Amino acid sequence: MQPTILKTLALLAPFAALLAASSPASAGTSCVDLRCASSASWSDSSFGASYSFWTGVMTKKDFPTNTSYGADYLRMGADIYGTAKAFGVSQPIVDSYAMAYNNNAFASGKVQVATAGIVLYSDAISTELDFGWSRSFFKADDGISLLGVGIDLDAEVGGELGVTIYPQFLDGVISLIAEPYAAAYADVDAHAGASCASVGVSGSLTALDLHLPASIGVSVPKNNSMSVMMNLSYDLHTLDGKLKVNLDYCLDSASKTLVDFDGFTTSDTLFAKWGSFSW
Repeated sequence: MQPTILKTLALLAPFAALLAASSPASAGTSCVDLRCASSASWSDSSFGASYSFWTGVMTKKDFPTNTSYGADYLRMGADIYGTAKAFGVSQPIVDSYAMAYNNNAFASGKVQVATAGIVLYSDAISTELDFGWSRSFFKADDGISLLGVGIDLDAEVGGELGVTIYPQFLDGVISLIAEPYAAAYADVDAHAGASCASVGVSGSLTALDLHLPASIGVSVPKNNSMSVMMNLSYDLHTLDGKLKVNLDYCLDSASKTLVDFDGFTTSDTLFAKWGSFSW
């Protein structure tokens, strides 16, 4: 280990236990050098979700022909994108990143949080930030018939998104603790205009719940080499729950299941490293 990386140990001490060994990445996730990426989607004709993410460190090695990037170039952090679908309508719910950069002896940080094409926050940063929003992401509607009664269905996909980021720019060392996240849940209301009809929707549906924590400390590259201490992981919970329409109509009753997903949950260490990296 090169001496310069010792400056980051105190900053990343809470993560030291995570760096003891690397765990294999989940299926569908690819890790190359010091970075990992993943994407997946799931849906039926009415409801669904998708995600993609990038996390880790990129260097001049990844941009050998770009003359604007110096030999000390670094890009490090976490970037997530996710969508949700309700009644066949799909919308982006999160497009966010938290990054630190170094190029030609100039270090900086930037964070951006966006949803459905709306940028909620975007700015350069140099100190710790922690913020989030509760949002109604989008609405959609549909209709069904039970016992000859027309039923109007109104879906709303809402949830939370945000980011925490803690950059440190020291002499020859850059560290970053970052975690962009998003969670989206679908609720459905039902209405029937027929006399003596009572209708409701039971259950709940988690569309997407994604957290992408990254803890990275590196020395600024010299002679195509640098020291690295990093842990990259993610937590994912998607398409879990059941929504069912229940109708009481005069002396009769009926029900229909709108969606029934078993859910998928994973929590994984994508990549961990403590040592040197050369190219």
